[in-house]
Amino acid sequence: MGARRRLDPALGVPLHEQLKQLLRSEILGGRLRPGDRLPTEAELCARYGISRAPVRQALEDLAREGLILRQRGRGTFVAPRNGGASSPLVLRVVISHPRWRIPLDLAVARWNQQHPDQPIELAVEQIPFLQLRGALMEAVGNGGAPDLSILDSAWLAEFVTLRHLRAVGEIDPAWEAQALATLMPGPRSAWVFEGHLYGIPISMDVSVLWVRRDLLEAEGLRPPTTWEDLLRVGAHFRQPEVRRRYGLGPYPLAMVAGRTGGETTTYQTLPFLWANGGELVSGGWVLLDQPATYETLAFLRALIWEHQLMPPEVTAFHREQAALWLAEGQVVMAVGGTYEADLIQQAAGWDEATFLERLMVLPIPAGPHGRPAGLMGGMAFGIYRQSRHPERALALLRQAVEGEPLRAFARMTGRHPPWIHALSHLAGERGGFLARTQRWVEQGRPRPSLPAYARVSEEWQALVEDVLLGRRPLEAAVPRAAERIAALTGYMLPESHLFPH
Repeated sequence: MGARRRLDPALGVPLHEQLKQLLRSEILGGRLRPGDRLPTEAELCARYGISRAPVRQALEDLAREGLILRQRGRGTFVAPRNGGASSPLVLRVVISHPRWRIPLDLAVARWNQQHPDQPIELAVEQIPFLQLRGALMEAVGNGGAPDLSILDSAWLAEFVTLRHLRAVGEIDPAWEAQALATLMPGPRSAWVFEGHLYGIPISMDVSVLWVRRDLLEAEGLRPPTTWEDLLRVGAHFRQPEVRRRYGLGPYPLAMVAGRTGGETTTYQTLPFLWANGGELVSGGWVLLDQPATYETLAFLRALIWEHQLMPPEVTAFHREQAALWLAEGQVVMAVGGTYEADLIQQAAGWDEATFLERLMVLPIPAGPHGRPAGLMGGMAFGIYRQSRHPERALALLRQAVEGEPLRAFARMTGRHPPWIHALSHLAGERGGFLARTQRWVEQGRPRPSLPAYARVSEEWQALVEDVLLGRRPLEAAVPRAAERIAALTGYMLPESHLFPH
């Protein structure tokens, strides 16, 4: 960059605008070339004698104009030029894990081969999943949203209500209609809000009970399909001689069941309520304060304190800990999700054949008043209202989900594709994990579609943790949680809650 120069507050031009114009002239004049790294915010503050706020504003403005790319953990770089016919158009992408690059990179390769005069290049920023929602909210609030990002289905209603995302139909109505006709029913209901598709689904999954098939078969036990079965299998593997035989830990079951686990706690424990015929919310009503809820929470608490099938520490588990306990051979059963297949296989050091031989997945077992259940989740790519290139972003995502890129992604990651054409193609590949578990994923239920879902989910997580640890008696904890959820959603409480007998 050029020599140090102080900006002049007396000019009547905001400091951030002065800095932006200076940096823009450096870029457009060729003194800063595509790919060059800019000084850090602290270095710019020292160089131009100004505070961090105008520096940050100037950089955000330049990023929004497409002149620079800001990559968390790496720095700020001059963006590639988009001017000439052969210069690539840069799409800014935010993901939470390298796996989500796979279908995009495959789609870029196909697009560039088919459209050599309109090449696309990705500027990818990776943000850890637990920080992703907050980081995306902040980016939108600052006017610096990416062109597209990976999104959890749990966030959809909130992001749409806040008008962060473009509906697919706003960009290409014909393809939205085609997409709605070719999505699986579960993902279609999860990603449609007020009649429009928001986001291009890339994977679907369901909460399940992972079971060591080989150990149950060795002991002559049937897989658990009811709560009674779960207690029976757990009690068998609680026996000291059985544990010693297989090198198991003191507890046969693990799950994520507290605030630390975040949304994973809801993903793993809410299906127990559904499996007992209960509901959290439905049809504008908060239905939490019902007998099925008390029975479900009492059962989960009894798994710890009465039956000693899992430790109290499950209330402090992080989102992957139950799966890791299963992979490490500490437990014989773990509540989790189909998306954990790759994690478990790698942590256990098994090849695919051993993985399929030793493990099986089942829906969450049925309670006394319900049937086996599972919560269907999934990830999609959303296109932002602040996107500079929404049409090209959608064109790229169509490449990603309409052909081989999606099938290759599914095979490489063990993630179920949410599109009928891809599922039918993979279903013919008999014997693999995707084929074995497809029916359970298809039967899963999506989360409640609520703008305040994130906070409602936090109330459920707090309720589960407080009840399991005995911080509040059930009779006080459930009505309190129901009232808080009613306040968050504006939904009604039944008269039985308002006027208990």
